[in-house]
Amino acid sequence: MATAFVACDDDHNAAPDSGNAISFNASAPLRELTTTNTLRDFKVWGFADSKPYMSDVTVNKIDGAWTYSPVQYWPADAELNFYSYSPAITTSTASDDTNPDIPGFVNGGSTDLLYAVNIGETRSGSAVSPVQINFRHALSQVRFRVRPRVATQGQQELSVKAVRLDLLGTNSVGSFNFPTSTTSIGNNVSGTWSDQNKPVEANIFTGSQMLDSNTPVELLSSGYIFSIPQTLQESQTDGAGYSGAYARLLCEIFDRSTGVKLWPSNADADADGAGYIYFPLNDRATNGGHSQWELGKAYRYTLNVDMPTNSNKIDFDVTVEEFSDFAGIEATN
Repeated sequence: MATAFVACDDDHNAAPDSGNAISFNASAPLRELTTTNTLRDFKVWGFADSKPYMSDVTVNKIDGAWTYSPVQYWPADAELNFYSYSPAITTSTASDDTNPDIPGFVNGGSTDLLYAVNIGETRSGSAVSPVQINFRHALSQVRFRVRPRVATQGQQELSVKAVRLDLLGTNSVGSFNFPTSTTSIGNNVSGTWSDQNKPVEANIFTGSQMLDSNTPVELLSSGYIFSIPQTLQESQTDGAGYSGAYARLLCEIFDRSTGVKLWPSNADADADGAGYIYFPLNDRATNGGHSQWELGKAYRYTLNVDMPTNSNKIDFDVTVEEFSDFAGIEATN
């Protein structure tokens, strides 16, 4: 075991014996993409009397044990506050623990950002236990499914050839603020997000897939994206364009029995023959005012495409399904 000892405040130094080394034991929530078993590394900052004691240390799981170098040791007469995040992204952290945040996090949709806080940790006698770090999810998990509702009108049946699925109008940059209490199991505390900006068009799926049953299909091999928790801007259209938070499906619709293309018409199609369908994510008139993605929550949207019942007009219906204990939310255009 390494014997190097680094501390910014010598008043809290302790003899660097191996039994006094600071060690960690990390866990993550179950039933999410990153779990205790799949967690591989994290960054940790430690403070004593609001002064850095461990600065930007990377902790890795090697052969089932959490290790870092050089090893640090418990101070004799001070409590330590630890702030951790995973994966070990490059970020800046304040020099004291009054504002140990992650500024300007850029979300690309594929990183499951975790965070953890341990306040007032001390060594306990001669047998020093690992610091029990319980990680929580800093982002929202958002999933999209497409379901063509096969409707029979005479001999007509609906098939949808999906080419592209996009998410529009959601912020991609924000600053994460750590909570000020320990994120232990059973302690219901969470961080917050601020300074959100840079709405982007996020691609969820690009390809070609024929959908011709009532079974919802996720048009992404991994079935998820991660988003900064945020208030969804209300979905609106003025006849000339769209604003707010939307999902957008680029597709073609066919009569499955004959192969005849039903939508879009040549006048409405792009160069490849497909057309866009827009699904509002926050339309107060249709989905009961559901308007926010919350930190650590998972959401599943089902985008329903219907054939008309009494006309040649193609109608669309949107439902929102959420994980955990959220009630289903349904919307009808």
